[in-house]
Amino acid sequence: MFDTFIAPEIPIPLFWLLVAIAIIIQGISKSGFAGGAGILSLPLMMLVMPVDKVAATLLPLLILCDLNAIYHHRHNKDWTQILRIYIPACGGILLGAAVWWQIGQEGIAGYALLIKRMVGVIAIIFGLYIIAKDRSMAWVAHHRAGPKTAMVTGVVSGFTSTIAHAAGPIVSLYVYSQGFGKTLFVGTVAWTFTLINLTKLPFYAYVGLIQPDVLLFDLCLVALIPLGSWLGHWMHHRVSEWWFSRIIMVLTMVAGVQLLFDIQFIPWIIDALR
Repeated sequence: MFDTFIAPEIPIPLFWLLVAIAIIIQGISKSGFAGGAGILSLPLMMLVMPVDKVAATLLPLLILCDLNAIYHHRHNKDWTQILRIYIPACGGILLGAAVWWQIGQEGIAGYALLIKRMVGVIAIIFGLYIIAKDRSMAWVAHHRAGPKTAMVTGVVSGFTSTIAHAAGPIVSLYVYSQGFGKTLFVGTVAWTFTLINLTKLPFYAYVGLIQPDVLLFDLCLVALIPLGSWLGHWMHHRVSEWWFSRIIMVLTMVAGVQLLFDIQFIPWIIDALR
């Protein structure tokens, strides 16, 4: 039924395993535990899925995660900072949608490797960001970003989010610089991404990324979101966020290197085990 979602030479059990892990990690990340962990989902899924299917599959699920997050943080938000990012982000979304439209006109085959490499670079950069997170956060805490920075943050986050759902650390650094407490910080970030992802949805539909088979596939995965959210809350008082983030960092960088250099690591392992 979902043959078009499975990359060549990928065993079906491995496909479902990695996709399930990716969605659960999103749920964990959106719960507020190890907030940057969600960056792993995209490269992990790209190892076993065509790139256009990955982007399309993730968006509706991310929106559900966002809606769950803003339900819990419906009173914790700063509209001034949200709009400072969201309004310029609309410009970035338009640019990203134009790229997807061009890809749709010429066919994904000619752009798949380029997108994989871009995601690989983003994954490696954000893996390094996790390593330097404590230091970067300490620096940001003493350098409050202003409206000009918000505009750049918005455009960049809108574009990278539309292409690769990978704007989390960019927005987080900006919002963190405003000196909010943890609750207001989490709520403001959640509301920002809710608006960005909802705005992306009609453009994804217009360029042909969102199709009935994508929604059916998402229906098979949707139960993993509350599972991930529950795990995030459970892990909050039982698992070291520092160690969990480092594990995510290593996995993200490994997946990023594979995508950047187009290393067919999974087929190699499969062949070695035969």
